[in-house]
Amino acid sequence: MELPNLQVSHRSGLQIPWCVHKSRVRCSADKHEQKRAPAEQAGDRKGPQLRLSDPVETISWGGRQPSGRRALLSALTGTSIVLISNLGGTTSALLGLAGGETARSAHLDVLYPIQGYKRCLDSQNGYEFVYPSKWLADQRLFRRYAARVEQRSGLDLPSPARRPQRRPVAEPTAAFGPAGSTGEENVSVVVAPIMPGFSLQSLGSAEEAAARFLSTVIAPPGSKLQTTLIISTSRQDEGGTLYYTLEYTVKGPSFFRHNLSVYASRGGQLYTLNAQAAEERWQDTQLVKQFRRAASSFHIL
Repeated sequence: MELPNLQVSHRSGLQIPWCVHKSRVRCSADKHEQKRAPAEQAGDRKGPQLRLSDPVETISWGGRQPSGRRALLSALTGTSIVLISNLGGTTSALLGLAGGETARSAHLDVLYPIQGYKRCLDSQNGYEFVYPSKWLADQRLFRRYAARVEQRSGLDLPSPARRPQRRPVAEPTAAFGPAGSTGEENVSVVVAPIMPGFSLQSLGSAEEAAARFLSTVIAPPGSKLQTTLIISTSRQDEGGTLYYTLEYTVKGPSFFRHNLSVYASRGGQLYTLNAQAAEERWQDTQLVKQFRRAASSFHIL
């Protein structure tokens, strides 16, 4: 029979069986393991566990604050939702700070109203202007304009038997007006081809050009329309493009209208912004302010 291995105890100098010594060491280690286990297990958890059966712990949990990263992400997410959807006009209010010039220069007013106005930006025809944000676009004009563009850009060859069509009447490429109106009160833009080499300067001063426009375009001979010029002015943008602004009235057998028109030309095209309303509506100072704002913002790209 073999004797068990003996080891010396450093404390007493007695020899004790190795297996007993090992067993005692293991028991001691197990105690340390048990002491460390709860802490290690708690560290392995992904987050603190809530026991609803313990009211004290529940109250303590409710008073804890989220981590800084989680709070930041939540704040950014909430802010993004508010800005994108313009909840309660928050985005418009922020963009309108410092006069809103920075936001307008970035054309953010195409999406969000800034101080009561939005921007119509027609990159295809090359112009822009602002209009009251509560006004609506004329969908009938938009559909007719889209149909004309599709017809001009169609891939099918014209039929030889098709008769030549008459020159189409120039229609607005954009028009906006108050909701529920009959269309008499609106701001619109017409882009029409003109003779090559034409320029507003060739018509003379703003007053001379106004006289020619009123007598040949607005009320041509035989139309039975009466026009009265109120004021005519001119301005130039930073690119040197010339604009003539005319304010006038047009009276016919069944209507009496007040107009504010802006003319500009470039690349064989005549651009006309026209703001119109019935003469009695021109007594509304707010409406007149909106018309003048749209006219002064008209710009050829």
